[in-house]
Amino acid sequence: MNFREREVKIAYIREAIFCIATGCAAGLFVYGLFLYFNIAIFGWNLGLIFAPLSAGYVETALANRIIGQNIGAISAFITFIHTTFCSFILKNPTLGVNAITAISLAVILQSAFPTLINYIIMVGGLGIISYFSGIFNRVTSFFKRNIEYVYYKYIVKKPHVVEVEVVKAFDEEESNQRINELNFFFMTSTDVMDRKIVNLGQFQANIILEKDKRLVNSDQKKVEMTTLTNLKKGKDDSLIKLAKIISEAGGNGVVDLEIEYGLIGLGGDRYQISAMGMGVYLT
Repeated sequence: MNFREREVKIAYIREAIFCIATGCAAGLFVYGLFLYFNIAIFGWNLGLIFAPLSAGYVETALANRIIGQNIGAISAFITFIHTTFCSFILKNPTLGVNAITAISLAVILQSAFPTLINYIIMVGGLGIISYFSGIFNRVTSFFKRNIEYVYYKYIVKKPHVVEVEVVKAFDEEESNQRINELNFFFMTSTDVMDRKIVNLGQFQANIILEKDKRLVNSDQKKVEMTTLTNLKKGKDDSLIKLAKIISEAGGNGVVDLEIEYGLIGLGGDRYQISAMGMGVYLT
């Protein structure tokens, strides 16, 4: 390293230290204002968040103007350490790790690495939301269908034949036989005629069914048949589960029986089938 390069490096370090010191001073000044005017929420002074943010902003603005580049918002870290660990934790150790500290750390990271943090928030966060809400699946399915259409029409030049899986028809007779073998009374009304009744209270049984994601690209007839079969099976399973719960409580029937169907989960990706009614012992 020659003399000129050394002078340039020393000047760079001096300018960087000036930017960092000015940023720290700005952060401490902002923190002092928040303390003086007691700007707080639920007892937490908001200077804990805005002081590091102000320090990082002032340092970055000065560094871009004087040095011509961002030096990493070092003053934001220094201000955060001072305000959190020195001013708070040392004076009141019971505060420790909390939501305000976590928010301050997030603000500092945003000041120091804006591109990286924004990428994580935008790509990672939106990716997670779209995946669980079903948006990702719908978008990819849309592109897949269009790519297949173009491929078969313009490249292969033949019709696109989609193989449809044959869904086994729902056997109503077999289902009824399963229910009858329970030796249990299912009644949708409260009229039990000449029987004596012992009320055991209200009971409910829930069955959760996942939607078959493989049906996204299938024809509508297959989707309806598969969904209907699954719902009928789920209905029987909920009745059997309800009968088991009531039998364990000493009953042998249910009156005022109701069955409800609903969608639950993010984007309605699951079915919930509920069987409910008043458990009874009939003699």
